[in-house]
Amino acid sequence: MPKKKRAEKHQHNITTIADKKKVATPSWMVPLILIVSFIAFIPAFRAGFVNWDDSDYVYDNLLLRDSSNLKALLTTSVQGNHHPLTMLSLYLNYMISGLDAWSYHLLNILLHLINCFLVFRFALLLSNKNSIIAFTTAILFGIHPMHVESVAWVSERKDVLYGLFFIAGLISYTKYADTVSKKQYVLTILFLILSLLSKPAAVIFPVALFCVDILRKRKFNTKLFIEKIPFFILAAVIGIVTLTAQKEIGATGGEEFLGLGTRVLYGFYGIMMYLVKMIVPVNLSPFYPFPAVNKSLPFEYYIAPVFFIALALICFFTMKRNKIIAFGILFYLTNLLLVLQILSVGSAVIADRYTYIPYIGLFYIVGYLIDRYAKHNISKARYILIPVTLLFGILCFNQAYIWVDSPSLWDHAIKAQPSARAYDNRATLFNKEKNYEMAIQYFNESIKINAIDHEAYTNRANAYLNLNKPELAYNDYRQALSIKPDSYAALDNLGAWFAMRGKYDSALKNLDHALTVKPDYKPAYLNRGLTYMAVNRNEDALKDFEKYLVYSPGDADIYNLIGNCYRAMGKNQEALIPINKAIDTRADPHFFLNRSYAYFGLKNIEAAKRDALTAKQGGLPIDTAYAKSIGLQ
Repeated sequence: MPKKKRAEKHQHNITTIADKKKVATPSWMVPLILIVSFIAFIPAFRAGFVNWDDSDYVYDNLLLRDSSNLKALLTTSVQGNHHPLTMLSLYLNYMISGLDAWSYHLLNILLHLINCFLVFRFALLLSNKNSIIAFTTAILFGIHPMHVESVAWVSERKDVLYGLFFIAGLISYTKYADTVSKKQYVLTILFLILSLLSKPAAVIFPVALFCVDILRKRKFNTKLFIEKIPFFILAAVIGIVTLTAQKEIGATGGEEFLGLGTRVLYGFYGIMMYLVKMIVPVNLSPFYPFPAVNKSLPFEYYIAPVFFIALALICFFTMKRNKIIAFGILFYLTNLLLVLQILSVGSAVIADRYTYIPYIGLFYIVGYLIDRYAKHNISKARYILIPVTLLFGILCFNQAYIWVDSPSLWDHAIKAQPSARAYDNRATLFNKEKNYEMAIQYFNESIKINAIDHEAYTNRANAYLNLNKPELAYNDYRQALSIKPDSYAALDNLGAWFAMRGKYDSALKNLDHALTVKPDYKPAYLNRGLTYMAVNRNEDALKDFEKYLVYSPGDADIYNLIGNCYRAMGKNQEALIPINKAIDTRADPHFFLNRSYAYFGLKNIEAAKRDALTAKQGGLPIDTAYAKSIGLQ
C-alpha cells in the first residue's frame, strides 16, 4: 500500500476511535434550540416596519410592486449595497402580504432558525461531535440579544440570508478540509456566491476559511493559498462593486476629518465593546454614535488597545497549546475586520448587527470552556447552560419588543444611547403625525448634540414651514447649506420655498443645483416640474415629470400632473391618456375632476359632467361657474 494511503487510513482510524469516545448527540438538542430561539423572538411577530432603512428596502420601494420591474429590482443597489437575492426575498414577501409586515418578520425568523441549526452542525463538525460545544454555540447564537437587530429588523434580511449561505459554506469547507472532496469544494464556492449576492459583507469569507485551516492543523503552504484563489476573486469582484456604490451615495469617507490614530482607536474600541456586550448585553441601542469630534475621546477608547493586546497575546499563546481558543478569537476578529470603522462606513461607531457571524467564534470558546468544566458530562453542563439560557432568552425577548414600532425603537435609543440620529428620527415621526411642535423640540435636541448636522436643520425647517413660520424655515435651510453647500435635500426644499413665494428664478436656481449634485433625486424633479408649470414652461415640466416616473414608475399623482401639463398646452386628447392611468391606479376625486376639464375642452359635455359628479361625490367642491357650464347645477 502506498505511504499516502496508509497515512489516510491511519488518520481515518484515529477519527473513528475519537468519535467512539464521544457520547452520541442527544436528539432533544436541536428541537430545544429551535423552540427556545423561536420563543425569544415572539415579539417580532407583532412588529411592523420602522423608519430606519425600511422605506428604502420595502414600503417606498416601488420596484417591489410590479413583476415587470423585477430586472431593475435585482440590478439596482439599495443604500450602496448590491444584494439581488435579498431583494428577491423581499419581493416574494411583498407578493404574499404587500405592505403588511407579518410575512417579512416570519421569514426573517425562519431564516434565523435555519441558521441556528447550521451553527449547531458547524460547531458539531468542528468539535468532532462534541454535543456540549455544539449546543452552547447554537443556543447562544439563537438567543443572544445582540442578534435581535439582525432578526427583528426587516431591512436586515440581508444579515440572516447571507448568514445562511455563509455558515453553510463554512460547513462544506470544513468537510472539504477533512476529506479533500471536490464536491464539498464546489459547494463551498456555490455557497459563497449565494452569500455575496445576499450581502457584500460575505467578502470576508475567504479569510475566515483560514481560521478553519488553523483549527484543522492544515499546513500553510502554497497549495493552501492556491485553493483559496477562486474565493478571493469572487470576493474582490463584489468588493469593488460595493465600494463604487458606497462612494456614489457618500456612505464611505470621513477620513479627512479624522487622523489615522483616531480611526485605529475606533477599531480597537469596536473589538473591545463587541466582546463586552457579548458577556454583558445591556444598554443595547439601534444606533451608537461616534464620539464628538470637537472633544477628547472618552477614556475607554484609550483602554481598548490594551484590551486588544491582551486578546492578541491569548491568541498567540494558545495557538500551539489550544487551537480551539485561538480559532475562536481569530474567527471573531476576522469577521469584524470590515466593520471596525478604520475605513469609515456608515455613521455609527459600532452596531449590534455586525456581531451576527463574528460571535460564532466566541460562542464556540464558551462551549469549549463549559465542556471542559463539565468534563463532557451533559448533566453537569446543564447547571451552567440552563441559567444562561433563561437569562439571555429573557433579555432577547425584551430586546425584540423594542423593534415593534418606530416610536418604541427611537424612544429606547434616546434612553440607552442619546444621539442626534435618534432624536432626528423620533422628530421625523412627530412630523408625520403632524405634531410639529414636538418635532421641533426633538430636532432642537438633535442639533444640541450635533450642531453641524445639516439634515436636522433641513428637517426642522420643514416643520417650521408646516407651522407657517417661513422665515425660521428659511434660516434653517440657509444654515444647512452653510454646513454642506451641496446638500441636495436643503437645495430642493429651499427651491420649493422660493417657488411658493413666487420667486421662480431663485427656485429654479436651487432646484437645478440640487439635480446637478444628485441627478436621481426625484423630489427635485417634482418641485422643478411644478415650478415650470407655474411659469408656463409646460414642456420642461413634462420632461421633469417623465424623469420622476423613471425613479417612481406608476405614481398616480405624477400621471395626473402630466395630464395637467397637456391641458395647459391645449392638448386635451393627449391629457386623457395619463389621467386615465392615474385613475386606473387610484380613484382620486381630483383625478376625475381633471379628466372632467379635459373632456370639457374636447366639448364632451356628458363625460365632463359624469366625471365632475364623481369628483363631487368624492367630497371635492366644484367651481360654481364650471358646474353651471356642464349642467351640473
